[in-house]
Amino acid sequence: MSGASLRLVGVTLVWGVSFPCTRAWQTASERSGVDELLSALTLISLRMLVALGVLLAWQPHLRRANSAERWAGMIIGLAFLAGFALQTWALAHTTPALSAFFTCICSAWVPFIALCLGQRVAPLTLVGLCIGLVGCAVLVEGWKLGRGEWLTLGASVIFAVQMILLDRFGKALRAEMLSPAFLLANGLGAGLLAIAFAATGHGVTNWIGWTGNMLSDSKRAWILVVLAVFPTALGFHWMNTYQPQVSPSRAALIYLLEPVFTVVFSVSIRLLTGSKDYDELTLPLIIGGILILGGNLLVEWYTGNTPSCDFEERGTMLSLTGPPVPEADTLEAGTASSENRS
Repeated sequence: MSGASLRLVGVTLVWGVSFPCTRAWQTASERSGVDELLSALTLISLRMLVALGVLLAWQPHLRRANSAERWAGMIIGLAFLAGFALQTWALAHTTPALSAFFTCICSAWVPFIALCLGQRVAPLTLVGLCIGLVGCAVLVEGWKLGRGEWLTLGASVIFAVQMILLDRFGKALRAEMLSPAFLLANGLGAGLLAIAFAATGHGVTNWIGWTGNMLSDSKRAWILVVLAVFPTALGFHWMNTYQPQVSPSRAALIYLLEPVFTVVFSVSIRLLTGSKDYDELTLPLIIGGILILGGNLLVEWYTGNTPSCDFEERGTMLSLTGPPVPEADTLEAGTASSENRS
């Protein structure tokens, strides 16, 4: 396994930690009486802005991104924010493992998105998506999706689009240079949305006071620090840097490890604390998880074993975006040369 692939495995590990941490934040905010969406936007803003400071202190050369890289990072970041807000909001209503498995299905949405765009898609890839969706149904009690599961499914579709954008831009620009603008777009975007949401509800002053009270608790402050440093500063930077260095199919396969790590962390927390906010290792969780992972594997196996690069036969992420991206030296002035790509 290449160094880029190993780092993406590390990304899935730290992302696995993020689901229980976000669940703990949302549970605490629910007990304080604050709206779950406002709580989600607040956490995203704080998490991303703190992570941006950590990242620039750790990798100061990232400040030298050119205008094309900044714009690309902003576009990818805003697309990600739409999905991330839904996912974080949903964790007020669902458990970490369910959230992770539902998010995982984003890879299998790619052929469906292509079908909606009028492209011809191999039936086997759609079969993989259907298997994954059946796995989602098995995971939930009574085969009925609740609010949290529906929100996370919506987030998974948006994450599929974000992965496509990253693959397109990351191969034409210095991928690691996208990270600061990516984090800034999320932090500022979520912060502005939180202010607007607070102004129409609890009031901005009350929201600021609530945020201060949340952070005055050492446990919640540490949750923010862990989320900002590991899954965000480290995780997203490595994702932006190393995902473009591997094929979209391999990246999607590696990302299947994320819910597996989440299950390990969430089940362990429940065993240690007895809290029902986390997951119990049940038969539906195991079977549903296997079906979701199996559906994704079917899609990626077919993609990886089809010789043609035509999207009509393969449905890869890059070709979904349209014609191949030109090499960096054919872009307008200011973009990176192909020799300088990460």
